[in-house]
Amino acid sequence: MPENLYLLNYIIIGSLLGATLNYFQFGFSSSFRSLIVDNNTLGFRSLLWMLGLAILLFSPLLAVESWEGQTFEGFIRPLSLAIPIGAFIFGIGMQIGCGCTSGTLNRVGQLQPLSFTTLAFMIVGGTIAAATFNDWQTLPTSPAISFQNSFGWLPGLAIQLIILLGLYKVLTLHEQKQTGQIEPLFHSENWKFHPYLLAGLLLAVLNAILFLVTGAPWSISSAFPFWGIKLIEFTGLPIDWPFWDYALENSKSLNQTPFTNPVSLTTFGVIFGALVVSIIHPRAKIKATPVRLLMSIFGGLIMGFGAVMASGCNIGAFFSGIASGSLHGWVWLVFALFGNILGLRMRAYLLK
Repeated sequence: MPENLYLLNYIIIGSLLGATLNYFQFGFSSSFRSLIVDNNTLGFRSLLWMLGLAILLFSPLLAVESWEGQTFEGFIRPLSLAIPIGAFIFGIGMQIGCGCTSGTLNRVGQLQPLSFTTLAFMIVGGTIAAATFNDWQTLPTSPAISFQNSFGWLPGLAIQLIILLGLYKVLTLHEQKQTGQIEPLFHSENWKFHPYLLAGLLLAVLNAILFLVTGAPWSISSAFPFWGIKLIEFTGLPIDWPFWDYALENSKSLNQTPFTNPVSLTTFGVIFGALVVSIIHPRAKIKATPVRLLMSIFGGLIMGFGAVMASGCNIGAFFSGIASGSLHGWVWLVFALFGNILGLRMRAYLLK
């Protein structure tokens, strides 16, 4: 495949991902918030459907490992102590800033004023994480564990789906107990899907298509230190980034430009796709107050740092990590949930 066409795939699929997020108004941080604050599990149950379909679609590709010259490498990461710490920090930022990484990119496409601040400081936070790479990279680490490598791809697939079914049952029981009802995702009488369910299923399919076409799943967080380092180069700041341990470990990607780096191109695509939907269906703008501005700065800063530290954000670690069968994705989920709980308490205090 010609290189230009290969790179265009990232932009096209990224645009479809961004359009899906914006059109259906689907968000990861709002799903966490509804669960924790309102005991409404609708969004989170949609996330579980998304994960289930993604696992089903990823598993055959991970099993064959390569096809037609394309190799398939999921996001299977070592179990470092940095992952729960980073996920917890990221979870706080999800609720204080303008949403998670994908949510912030979606809001940039919606031209929400505060989202630009959040994105800028995610880049700053990610770059600081890269600069301090050696400090947290030395935290205790155990080898990567994936369900398919540990149990075989079919048993590994079955185990993850059973976990998802168990979580789904827990969520429905929780909502029934706390609210007395369960908001349905699907109406069988008229075959109507809830928009959140449609969004989750579409995101799973698009992530799998990205994996099939490019050999790597959807990710976002590595773009932040990449853009930060490129800005250091462009502005001529007196920072010796080539001597950072992060730069030495990621020398291949850092030799690319923002328009040839796959993660960067996909991220540009997400913003563009969300922008196209916003032109057709404009969204109401969230008022930028001094308090919200400070929240946006702090939330973006710790999200950028936490995402790089945790080997991914809600997309690379949670979505694509679990879809790849990596245990680190499940660890990320648990500690990000704790971070969201604290972040929501901080949010309530700051906005009262």
